Amino acid sequence: MAKRFHLLSCLLVLATIPAQACMNMFERVPGVMIEEVQFYDIGTVEVNRDSLNAFIIRKQSACAGNLQRECNDLVIALLYAERPAEALALSTRLLAKYPKDYNVVITHAAALELNGRPADAIPFMKEAIALNPRSHRGSEWIHLNLLEQRVRGEVRMDPWALTGVDLRPDSSLVAPDSLDLRALAKQVHYQVNDRMHFTPVHDPLFGALLFAYADLLELCKYRNQAKGAREKAAAYGYTYQWIAPVPASAPKEVAPVPPAAVEQALPAPAEAEPTPWGEVFAWGFIGVIVLLVVGFVWRQARTS
Repeated sequence: MAKRFHLLSCLLVLATIPAQACMNMFERVPGVMIEEVQFYDIGTVEVNRDSLNAFIIRKQSACAGNLQRECNDLVIALLYAERPAEALALSTRLLAKYPKDYNVVITHAAALELNGRPADAIPFMKEAIALNPRSHRGSEWIHLNLLEQRVRGEVRMDPWALTGVDLRPDSSLVAPDSLDLRALAKQVHYQVNDRMHFTPVHDPLFGALLFAYADLLELCKYRNQAKGAREKAAAYGYTYQWIAPVPASAPKEVAPVPPAAVEQALPAPAEAEPTPWGEVFAWGFIGVIVLLVVGFVWRQARTS
């Protein structure tokens, strides 16, 4: 019984550890770790520069022997060391040699993104998802949505375009039918912890993802974690504003037409055509004849 209790306790402890980052670095790269937080909370990645730099030196020697995994680890370590140009140069060489290796492809996509080339990263992200759709707990589609919306550069950040489900169709928070809220929350949780270290302090798009995550936590009854996620969303510069959708059958508004334009659009009144003089003389002549005939008839009547 005690052994079973101990095993259960271990499992509960493991459940409180946040998802490891997209690059699968924490278990094998010294110097990079994430703080332990409560389940569904958002952690902070901590980097020990001395340990990380020592690790990079070791990996550089191993990578010189063209060991694939060693080189791929070196790319990721260089990204954490904020040396994205070196990471991209190495990942490009790796990709040429291993174009269908999932780890190489996904790392190359990350290197492109962190070199400010999200549009170039998109096809490699799609390729990585096709090669291994279940990797990173099947959450990389969210990362892809982030990249695509970042490239579009929309002024109004749409949290529902990132998570694929609108939780506020009429401004109030609603759980859609047949949606596994916890499964989606776990995927968003993974991506939030994955991207936070590599996201600048002001990024409204990432803030939109945090806001969507907060709504998911609220619906899952994790209210304290939801409050923290909303605060982080605001810190990243995102404020949610609901915009009512325009009904398909709504009449279109007609812009008012200026008075001058109205006068110009109306047809001009028709001018009266002048009466021809020929018609005047004709009708006068007919009138004289009628009078003569009437006078002649009246005279004959008096004579008889």
